[in-house]
Amino acid sequence: MLADDFAALARVLGEPAFRELVRTYLRAHPPSRPSLRDAGAKLPDFLRDSPTATQARRQVPFAPDLARLEWALLAAFDAADAPALAHAALAAVPPERWAELGFVFQPALQQLTLAFPVDRVRLAHDREDAELPAELAPDPTLICVWRSDERVFHRALDPIEAEALTLARSGASFGRLCEAIAARLSDEQAPLRAASLLARWQQDGWLAALAQRDPGAACVC
Repeated sequence: MLADDFAALARVLGEPAFRELVRTYLRAHPPSRPSLRDAGAKLPDFLRDSPTATQARRQVPFAPDLARLEWALLAAFDAADAPALAHAALAAVPPERWAELGFVFQPALQQLTLAFPVDRVRLAHDREDAELPAELAPDPTLICVWRSDERVFHRALDPIEAEALTLARSGASFGRLCEAIAARLSDEQAPLRAASLLARWQQDGWLAALAQRDPGAACVC
């Protein structure tokens, strides 16, 4: 079960080491429900913090981050459904309303801040590469995980997109996103970059609805 939930981690560690990790993990966190569906929920934190996982961390320093990514993929697959926002809904917004436009995101969408680029390892696993990267240099990595058409995806975000996504998910308006991006680029470039990000979020199925954030009122469009 856990070898399926953490398939790339199991391959990187190797069967004996992964089996020993699971054995010590389950002794510390035995399943509390008849279903084993959530049995691995605490494995990422266990890998990061537990003294009994020291050997796994020494063997694969990025193991806790890889476990976090793989658990996020599993959680995204099981997250609640919501209809994806159609492109026509964006196209119908009058120009004068864009500054106050807000966004409602899919329940499956998650953002991860990791110390290693473990998305490379999981991508190699998904491609069914014969070997997975066994070593990674530390490199702060921002990853988004989501589900679309019953498939789960993930990709790394650059700092501008990651900041914009964090703001948008917290309720910031399109105008606020432009201001934040202008602090990194320029006043001329910011609206175009914000619009391109919004278009990609819609195409990737991240958006569920638009919210007009007029002063003193809010409505889901």
